[in-house]
This record gives sequence, structure tokens and C-alpha cells, in this order.
Amino acid sequence: MEQNEFRCHYSVVFENLGRVFWVIVICFAGQIDEMASTIRDVIEGRIEAVDALIAFGILFGILLLCFIVQNIVWAKTWISIEQDAVVIEKRTINRKKNTIGMKNISNINLEQNIFERIMNTYKIKLDTNSKTTADETDVKIVLSKEKAEWFRRQVLEHMQAVTDEAVIVEDEDMDFDVTYSAKEIVMHCLFTASVSSVLIFLGIIIGAIVGLRSLRTGAVLVDSIVSAIGGILVVAVILCSVIQSMVKDFFVYYNFRAKRQENKIYLSYGLLKKRRYVLSVDKINAVEVVSPLVSRIFGRQYIKLVCIGVGDEQNENSMLLLSETKKDMEEKLSILLPEFTWENVTIHKRDRLSIFSDIPKKIIWFAILIGLMVMFGYMNLLEFSVSWVKYIIYGTGFFLIGMSLLNMYMSFYTEGVGIGENELIVISGYYEKKTIWIPYQKIQQLGYSEGLIRRHFGLATGVVHILAQVLDSAHGITFVKKEVFEEIGERILQRKSTYKTWE
Repeated sequence: MEQNEFRCHYSVVFENLGRVFWVIVICFAGQIDEMASTIRDVIEGRIEAVDALIAFGILFGILLLCFIVQNIVWAKTWISIEQDAVVIEKRTINRKKNTIGMKNISNINLEQNIFERIMNTYKIKLDTNSKTTADETDVKIVLSKEKAEWFRRQVLEHMQAVTDEAVIVEDEDMDFDVTYSAKEIVMHCLFTASVSSVLIFLGIIIGAIVGLRSLRTGAVLVDSIVSAIGGILVVAVILCSVIQSMVKDFFVYYNFRAKRQENKIYLSYGLLKKRRYVLSVDKINAVEVVSPLVSRIFGRQYIKLVCIGVGDEQNENSMLLLSETKKDMEEKLSILLPEFTWENVTIHKRDRLSIFSDIPKKIIWFAILIGLMVMFGYMNLLEFSVSWVKYIIYGTGFFLIGMSLLNMYMSFYTEGVGIGENELIVISGYYEKKTIWIPYQKIQQLGYSEGLIRRHFGLATGVVHILAQVLDSAHGITFVKKEVFEEIGERILQRKSTYKTWE
């Protein structure tokens, strides 16, 4: 039987109007003086001002109509909690009723942006364990802080009744098992920064120092700055963009905390936008250990979870642990996710004979590149007036050839696959290393293929599919012996009896 019906908090009207609406409102507000002047012109009999007044009236009418429509949608949308479902019903002209069974809810998360913090509201996100909606949140509800806590508690209690799982409802002051200080979050930002961002940042700093030392004083200095102001602005924009890419994670993961309780993992983090997640361990489909190049050099990595409900929207992350040394990561992981074990698994690295599969492609690629270098360099097809341009062309060509060979080497050095008792381990990447641990029971499909050259050497490449958003649903397996895929297939078929720790 349905319990009390209620609406979203009224502030959802302003959120649903969207950024474009408010940009137009701001622009419209900036024209108030002109509107007043136009009205005076009409009153004084200047008929030509009527056209401008009509344009302002049409724009105001459109804004008012959008506002009225959102008010009607808000007034006609009702939420209720039944015994085994959350029901959201829109009673507008185009009626719509969305019923979500408690047993199908994978996560119920809270989010709070700056506007919601001002309004003292929370955005509740409900996700179901469904592949069709893996790339988006199924339901979003905005409620006052107190009502959001009540709604979340009600849903979790109903989920407990349906699934027989022990559930606690965390609050912001609860004791977390893992916390990160501001210093540790800064270190995470540095160790996970892209190499290109670091190089650009250092290049701009060095260039600025050299440029300042070469400037003269007096009027010549003023002339130099004025003539270079365009370039300075461009460099400033690039520098701000690079700094933003390097420090944005600090605001995202500020006050990062995690706790394990029974079959749930509780996460809380964020400075400008606060997020609070509750994850069911049995809904975690894989665990990904990521080592960007900088982290890899210093022996660090961070951990992401592959599951429905976290990381399925833009600017949303599925982080479990920030950048750590392996020792610290194992210690914290034993608390948050003891099911995930560092087994002594034999890793099958990419087979060296697979180089013969790359040779034909490399020969064609190098031949095309060298041919272009010869044409541009000796036949003067572009009519270069200075000889050093040829050397730039040659240097670029040889750089691309060198990078291609380096990528091949890093592929052999990094990629591999491991077969554990309960999980399949897939290692991929050239410079950034990704190691994903997938319980056999979570694998939906395994496929592998053999080309002409690969079949001659008994090799194959493959891919495993799991339930996740598009970017995390397929994971490629490098060149290994065909027998490895056959063993993986046997493990998957036997997963009902061998899969224990994640149930």
C-alpha cells in the first residue's frame, strides 16, 4: 500500500530550467534600462520603438512560459514509497509512471551542488542494475535535507526487507575507516596528472623565466610588453587550462572518506559538490587498479570500482582509493573490500611471437611515412624557402617512427592476462597501466579471434564483456596462446561452483 505522496522541493523548478534559461534571464535583466527607454519612446509617440518593445515582449513571454511549464510539472509530479517499490508519477497531459522495484535498486546516492547547499537540499540518485540504463542515472529527486535523509532511510530499510541485508544509514559525522588529508589529495592530483599537462606547465614556466630575463628596462620594456600582450594572453589561457586540469581533482575528492559496513561501502567526498554514495558489494562488477605514467614511475596507483550507479554520468567518478603505494593500498583494501585479494596469480604476458602480427602493419606505416618525408623534403612540393623546414619534417617523421616502436615495446612490457581462482585479471595500456580484476560470475561474454598469422603461431586476442557503462563494459585481452582462452572459458562455465568470495 502506498505511503504518503510528496513532491520534490520547489527549488527543483529553478534547477530544471537549465543554464541557458538563466543566461537569457541575465541578458534580459541587463537590458532593463533599454526597455524603460523604449517604453518612454512609445509613450511619447515614437511609433518605431514598438518593434523593439514587441521583441522584448516575445522574449519575456517565452521565459514566462518556460517557468510556468516547470511549475506545472513540479506540481503534477508525485513520489511515493510502496512496500516493494519507489513510484514516481507525472500527472500532466502526457502521463507517465515510473515504478522501480526495491530489489532492482543497485545504489541510492546523495549529491549536493552549491545551489543545493544554499537551498539546504539534496539531489537523490537512484540507479538500477540494468544494462540499458548503465550510462545514466535512472531517477533524480530533489528534496530538503531532512526529507532526503528520511527518504534514503526508508528506501534502504525497504531494500533490507526485500534482500535480507543488514543496512546502516550513515551521516556526515560517522566514523569512516579510510580518510584522506588535504596533503594526500594534493599528492593524488600530482601523481595522476597527465604527462602532457606537466610538460606544458614546465615549458610555460621556463619560457616565462627566460622571457623576463631577456627584457630590458624603461620605455623599451613597456613597448615589449605591449607588443607581446596578445601572446601573453594566449599563454595565460593555456596555463589556466593546464592548472585547472591538474587541480580539479582536489575539489572533486576533497575530504574523501570511505567505510565498509556489512555488505555496503559508504563513500563521501567533494568540496564544491558534495557526494555521498552507498554501494552494495554484490553489485560491484569489477575492480580496476590504475597507474598513470607519473604514478607508475613512483610506484603508485589508485582504485576504481566498475558498477552501476557510480561513474555513469559526466563528471562523476567511481573512485574507491586515491593514489597509494601498493603496501598502503593493500592495507586499506583489506578493510574496504577484503573480497578483493592479491592472489599469487601467474600473469601471461603478451606473447613475443605476436610481433609477427605487427610487422606487416608497421612496414606499411613506415613505408608511407618515409615516402612522404622524401617527397616533401627533396621534391619541394610545398616550396619551402628555408632549408631547416626539411629537417623539421625529417625529425617529425623519425619521431613518429620512434614512438611507434616505443609503443610496441611498452605493449609487450605492460599487457597480459592472469587466471585466478575467483577472478580474471586483465592488464592493458602502454604508458598508463590498467589492471582490472573481474569475478568470473560477473563476466557476461567472452570472445576471442585468430587471424591468419596468429593462428599459425597458436595465438589469439579476445574481449570480455561485463555489466557496466559503455566505456567499462568491454575489456580487450592481448595476444596469448589459444589455450589460455580455453581455460578462461572453463572457469566461466564453472563459476557457480568456484565463485565464493563475492557472493
